[in-house]
Amino acid sequence: MTDDTFYESVDFHRVKTSRLSTVYRHSGRDWQDAESIVFIHGSLSSSRWWEPALASFQELMPSKYACYAPDLRSYGDADPLPIRGMDSMSEDVLSVMDSIGIRQAHIVGWSMGGGPATQLVLDHPDRALSLTLVSSVAPSGLPVEQIPAKREVVAQAIHRGDLETLARIVRAGNFREGRFPLNGSPPANALFYYLLQSVLQMQNYPGDENNNEGGTMAMVNFHVAERCAAIRVPVLSLHGDHDAIIPNEYFVKIRQPWPPHLFHEVIFEGAAHTPHVEQPRRFAVALDEFFSNI
Repeated sequence: MTDDTFYESVDFHRVKTSRLSTVYRHSGRDWQDAESIVFIHGSLSSSRWWEPALASFQELMPSKYACYAPDLRSYGDADPLPIRGMDSMSEDVLSVMDSIGIRQAHIVGWSMGGGPATQLVLDHPDRALSLTLVSSVAPSGLPVEQIPAKREVVAQAIHRGDLETLARIVRAGNFREGRFPLNGSPPANALFYYLLQSVLQMQNYPGDENNNEGGTMAMVNFHVAERCAAIRVPVLSLHGDHDAIIPNEYFVKIRQPWPPHLFHEVIFEGAAHTPHVEQPRRFAVALDEFFSNI
């Protein structure tokens, strides 16, 4: 593990685009030599949370893909710019792709990151090979009654640097109890605390919600379902069957707007909100199967 990545097979790069300064993590080939995959992280996280998947792609299929995961604005090592809707983040991701030189990629979004992933594919269809939504916000947005209730508690814990409180909240929301991280297991716990550090990096969580700013309000105000029927690339919804954040019935809302012949769904038994962290090798194989059949 280096200061910037947990896995030796994952590289860390800084980039200044036309919109912001940020970082991205990379594994596998360069974009000139392979199909590119762009991974977009969720709330209370950063591109660190994609490292288990990036390392698994490198381990299982090292010559097949070029994997990239940027930090979104206000998260990780990116500029702490205000989030004003999903398009503020999707355009940032596009600017990172432009700065690297990526013309087309498979776009993968997790949780809140499914919003900018969807927005990018709808706004710039020529840049996407496919869309994968991992435990994602639906194109119809986040119902107000599902707004996370512990935002102020989390914000105060971040301000205090209270790692114990953050660990309890993040662990309960993202992982199936007793599966990952494993109690008393140094490797799993080392990775967990590496991922948890990204929560402490957040400088303006939850954002100015009274003025519709921040990641939560971006999800509440996300309404693009009527545009989804026009999509021309395959869509995969992948999620666990023990998700403590998103109820199973909510995933029906993810399925409904897409053309049936382009929509696919994979459910990971035993996984919670983070199948790419809990079962990263299986996750890489599932995505490879999806991409290979396009």
